[in-house]
Amino acid sequence: MNGVAELSDLRAILADTDPRRAVGDRLQLLPPMEQLLGPGVKRGAVLAVEGETARYSLSMALLAGVSAAGGWCGVVGVPSFGHLAAEGFGIRLETLALVPQPGEAWAEVLAALLPGMDAVLVHPPVRVAGRLARRLAAKARQSRCTVLTLGPVWEGSDLRVSAVRQEWFGLGQGAGRLRSCRVTAVASHRPRVELDLWLPAEDGGIGSVEVRTVPSAVPMIGRRAG
Repeated sequence: MNGVAELSDLRAILADTDPRRAVGDRLQLLPPMEQLLGPGVKRGAVLAVEGETARYSLSMALLAGVSAAGGWCGVVGVPSFGHLAAEGFGIRLETLALVPQPGEAWAEVLAALLPGMDAVLVHPPVRVAGRLARRLAAKARQSRCTVLTLGPVWEGSDLRVSAVRQEWFGLGQGAGRLRSCRVTAVASHRPRVELDLWLPAEDGGIGSVEVRTVPSAVPMIGRRAG
């Protein structure tokens, strides 16, 4: 009888100390990204990061909030994902799992990572649709792991964000070096809101510049690229 009680106590202790149970039901975001997305992104959602401009930086900014909160992050199929850039954005390398070239097994690798991660960035080599999209999305919800997917290739994604403009600063005429980048981002659930972000700022981190409301006649998130 004592053995049964001890086992029950041990399970309770493990549940209390499980970092995945210590967080809420919402994706952890840095303050600048909250200005873009608000507090309503659920853990386990599929979030598509679109646009040819600065989508890697935008993805790192999203992962940085999860990492800063103590979560684990994975990156699948993004061989150009840079350690130095990630660390500069605030992603902790000791809790980052990289599978840069999974090949045709990318879906199996993603499915294997989901139960142990809080967020996974994936660049599928093909459009994810139908049964595969539903199966992976269901596993993400069950694991409470948010999937960030590069490009508009995931059918039925819960949310889409897009970097629509990018401007670098720091270079003079034949001198200097790139020091900061101003990125304009939009989100599908807030189509009239534009947010200007420093990705990165001069200190290498992330900062917000300005939030603007644009006329409703101007289509924003409909500009699908990448």
